[in-house]
Amino acid sequence: MTSHERFITFCGGLTGILVLAAIPASSPAVTAQPDDPAGWFRATTQTLMDAVTDGDKAVWDRLLDKDCIITTEDGEVLRKARFLEELKPLPRGFSGKITVRDLTVRQLDSVAVVHYWLDELEQIFDQELKTIYVETDVYQRSGAAWQAVAMQVTVVPRDLEAIPQRSTDWQELVGDYQYSATATSHYRVFMRDGALYGGRDVKTATRLIPLAPLVFFQQGSIHIMIFVRNDAGGIEEVRELHKYNEVRMKRAATPAR
Repeated sequence: MTSHERFITFCGGLTGILVLAAIPASSPAVTAQPDDPAGWFRATTQTLMDAVTDGDKAVWDRLLDKDCIITTEDGEVLRKARFLEELKPLPRGFSGKITVRDLTVRQLDSVAVVHYWLDELEQIFDQELKTIYVETDVYQRSGAAWQAVAMQVTVVPRDLEAIPQRSTDWQELVGDYQYSATATSHYRVFMRDGALYGGRDVKTATRLIPLAPLVFFQQGSIHIMIFVRNDAGGIEEVRELHKYNEVRMKRAATPAR
């Protein structure tokens, strides 16, 4: 795990752990205020978000349930020991801040489900990264004390920024593409106001945001579209990177009507 990945994991994916930690170091229990549990969770979470880059293992070791399951935004599942092993302060040149917002708490007897959003601003030397996460954590109460038993975080998708290209003449990409010769639906690529668009039809198509001469991000999705040349240099297919899979669509000989 790289330093950047560690920052993302422990600032975003483990916010639920941080919620449990805003108590004096000598205290063995975590007690929410019965009159305003959401306010307590919100304030506690934000306080610890401000200090997470210190890599304070003692707090986590004291307050995590021994069998807590942590699922990161990359789909990695961590147990308490693994989390403590990897938690370290950020290296030189790295800094960041996370703002907790829209936190809600639903209490079901001895269980609390905490849901919230995270606005992350990260500085990597002279580069600035902005990411939004949404997280749901589950706590179990024993008496007045709460412990985290499970937490899961997801990155909220957003459109990638266009990378300037030497040429924006994508006329050679224009056409219809299909999953197979018997497919009833086509993926139509066309130009509109100097920009490239793609979709099932002209009305619902969205912009293809350029990342490289033949690589585009499909606006409003999580998909990257890659146009592929044949041995003669012509465009023969487009590949959609779809949830870590490649879906191929061959160029149709006859445009769809």
